[in-house]
Amino acid sequence: MKSIGSPSPPVSRTALGPDHVMIQTVTGCNANCIFCPNRKTALHIPLGLRMSWDLYRSLVDQCLELGVRRYTLYLMNEPMLDRELPQRVACISRRIRKPQSVKTTSHGGLLTARMAQGLLDSGLDKLKISVQSLAPDRYWDIMHLRLEKTLRNIDRFLDLKARGGYRRPKVEIVVVDSVHNHDEIPALRNYWEARDVKLVVATMENRADHGTIRETALAVQELRPFGWCRRLLDQLHVLYDGRTLSCCVDWEQKEVMGDLRTTALADIWYGPDYLELRRRFAAGDVAGTLCQSCRKQS
Repeated sequence: MKSIGSPSPPVSRTALGPDHVMIQTVTGCNANCIFCPNRKTALHIPLGLRMSWDLYRSLVDQCLELGVRRYTLYLMNEPMLDRELPQRVACISRRIRKPQSVKTTSHGGLLTARMAQGLLDSGLDKLKISVQSLAPDRYWDIMHLRLEKTLRNIDRFLDLKARGGYRRPKVEIVVVDSVHNHDEIPALRNYWEARDVKLVVATMENRADHGTIRETALAVQELRPFGWCRRLLDQLHVLYDGRTLSCCVDWEQKEVMGDLRTTALADIWYGPDYLELRRRFAAGDVAGTLCQSCRKQS
């Protein structure tokens, strides 16, 4: 990323430390949700490129040194495309202590019996699964996946968890509130609560004003600028090849903050580009940055 202004004065590395890291261990997603830029980007994003284990272990080591508390193995992708996802989780879970945690988010279509058992044994703390409708045709229209398969995968996971006496991971179902499914949210909540699973209703975002989102996914209410956002202040976003982005919605990779193949994570996080971007955001001076056009449903 080119410098967006004069570097800020140096600050103590005990301040502004990252709380949360999102890691893309594999690229792409086999779904095509209408509210997501996947398969709609101008930038070609290949499917199935995996983060090397050397890079992954180095990243985890550096995150632990920085005191990162929350680890999410998900970033603009379907994490279960990585067959070694359970091993990736275990690499973190065996080295952390509460309140540190590790989670992932998936559409559930690849939650096979093998993947389910692996995740149950991995030490994963939370599994979030996107289920946008319980009507097969509507579900297909929104996600381009087969509802029957997804529900079968989730039921099998919950059964394996119960029969094995596993306390973790906590399972949550996520639905993005849009005109496509707003009327169904009460029924979704009842369905999952009957299975002792929490439903999380997420607000619609325009993914930093990605044009395809404006065209295909309509919010129930008007999208407004974020009143406040902590992503620049406490979240790291690491692509499969070690490049770091300023935000989890930077699908076009416009704000690359650094590259772990050449630069230490701490030097990226506390570096002049990141510090200046944070300073400008705090001052409300976001012209020309990714934040300028970011909107969410109020």
